[in-house]
Amino acid sequence: MLLTIDAGNTRTKWALFSDDGAITQSGAQLNTLLDSAAFPLQHASRVFISNVAGEAHANLLKTIFTAHNLTPRWLKSSAQCCNVINHYQQPETLGTDRWAALVATWHIQHAPCVVVNAGTAVTIDALLSSTDKSSHGEFIGGMILPGLTLMQTSLGGATAQLPNNAEQSNISGSTFNTNTAEAMLNGALNAVCGAICHMLTGIAETYQVTPSVILSGGDAPQLLTFLSKSVTNQVLIVDNLVLSGLYLLERSQHQ
Repeated sequence: MLLTIDAGNTRTKWALFSDDGAITQSGAQLNTLLDSAAFPLQHASRVFISNVAGEAHANLLKTIFTAHNLTPRWLKSSAQCCNVINHYQQPETLGTDRWAALVATWHIQHAPCVVVNAGTAVTIDALLSSTDKSSHGEFIGGMILPGLTLMQTSLGGATAQLPNNAEQSNISGSTFNTNTAEAMLNGALNAVCGAICHMLTGIAETYQVTPSVILSGGDAPQLLTFLSKSVTNQVLIVDNLVLSGLYLLERSQHQ
């Protein structure tokens, strides 16, 4: 069975896939507590990793798996795979989590999408149908900005009289906030959702298509609530998007 690993900036997520692509086990652990992660090592025969957490984290993962006689393989972004074309100036420099998410999204939708991974950072990527290959998707570019929590902590840490964060339960998307913590929280939400809406408008005006929005990551539910009220596009949360993309990419290497 294939164990896929999505090592992000804050957490490491994993899923164990059967040969027919079903997730049989999954979990997550903070990167700072990786030593206690309950990876299903006894069931895995292969390990495939997307790592954007840096070299030290990669070395720790390698140590964990090699101790159980598993040799991990590492995803590298490419110019094309799994019917998705990567138009990054240097395709190999695209974050592997973004690449895996794009591949998974095309496999699910086969239609124009804005792919949003809302974690510590937020990535907003445009995926269109190829004009000359109807079965192919094309990643034409995207944006990266701080996530909701990172925006608040950055603002709170750089200013003397602002709080570090607000309770997530107070998030509403309101424009007219009457206390500072909620003004910061909803300011961050409006910034992220504003960037998503800007991407949707850009695609509609430039390519005359109406993309769906595919959300993944820890802050996806907050974004879904706001976007469902502010756009007419289809907006969906897809769990385990990066992990599913890793399954597809690894499988393509054996075909």
